[in-house]
This record gives sequence, structure tokens and C-alpha cells, in this order.
Amino acid sequence: MKSFLGLLFAFSLTTAAVAQGTDWELYSTVDGVEIYTKESDCYAKNIPAQKAVIIKVVNTTNSKVKVEWDQVIWYNDKQVTKHVEEGENHFSVEVEKNDSQEGTCDTPYGPYYIYKDFITYDTDVKLSKFELQNIKITKI
Repeated sequence: MKSFLGLLFAFSLTTAAVAQGTDWELYSTVDGVEIYTKESDCYAKNIPAQKAVIIKVVNTTNSKVKVEWDQVIWYNDKQVTKHVEEGENHFSVEVEKNDSQEGTCDTPYGPYYIYKDFITYDTDVKLSKFELQNIKITKI
């Protein structure tokens, strides 16, 4: 009976661990690079609590890669980013072979973080849609 309970306990721990890892949704796969997104409630020390979309880039190839994309964002169903292929809405990151990089709530800006809404404050501005366009993979 003890071994059965131990086995049941180990199974439930494994199931819980797998369930925690299912937050990521595959956004796109291009040339062996997978891009995932997930929504997260962020309680960082340096910003008001907010909801965000966190991005993760997984390089499944045997080469270091440069990953580029243009971020297009809509708030309240209105596109707020223009000429995304230039300037602050064009992102470029490098990911080592068979490695990954992902955003965190502690870095509320940059290529891996999209602001969605405040948790702490009630605002009318809400993320309604985002797209990662012109995804380009270059082996380096």
C-alpha cells in the first residue's frame, strides 16, 4: 500500500510539473526557430503591476542564429505602430545553438515583452492584438 501511495504521489508531482510548463503557446516556427508567447501577470518592483505578453525564442538548430521580427501592436482595436520595419518596433536577438531566451516581468520592455494592461490601475487602453511580422532567421 505504501508503494502505491508513493507511486501516486510521484505521478501527481510529475503531472503538476508538466501542467505548469504548458503556459507557452507556439506562435511560429521558422527555419528551426520556435517562437512562443504567454500572458503573464507581472509584479515587478520598478513598475505598477501589469498584464503582459512574454515572448520566448527557442533555437532548435545546431548553429547560432540571429532572429529578427517587426512588432505590430493594436490597442483598443487601433494599430498604434507604424513603419515597424524601422526603429523601435524592429527587434533583433541572437540565440546560441540548441538554446533559448525568454522575457521576464523584471524587464518590462524590449523584444520579449509586450504591455497588455495594468492590474493596479483602471485604464481604458488595452492590448487588443499583436503580430510578429517579417520573421527572419540568419545563421551566424
